[in-house]
Amino acid sequence: MNRRATPELVAHNDPGLQPERTLLAWRRTLMTLVVACTLFLRWIPQFGILAVLPIVVALLLSLGIQVGLRWRYRRSITGIREERLSAPLLEIALLGAGVGGLSLYGIYAVAFF
Repeated sequence: MNRRATPELVAHNDPGLQPERTLLAWRRTLMTLVVACTLFLRWIPQFGILAVLPIVVALLLSLGIQVGLRWRYRRSITGIREERLSAPLLEIALLGAGVGGLSLYGIYAVAFF
């Protein structure tokens, strides 16, 4: 089995494969948001237009994660190589605020509608 490896996939020598684990964690988060989006689709018959807001928010968060995956992976490899790696605090804060907002909106919708 001969696979062509791109240089960025073998450009680090981290025995724990930290960039790959981080990439997989972001992908799991993305998939969770997509599943949440499909659950919100089930709200449309009951809540009507009110169900569109969480769908749009979940899709925008998912899109933001997907767009930044390659950039985050390269940044992790560069950070390991240079021994200077910082957490993406703004991205984490935005994602946390978005997920928290979705949660509060879901609780509010179920409790009061």
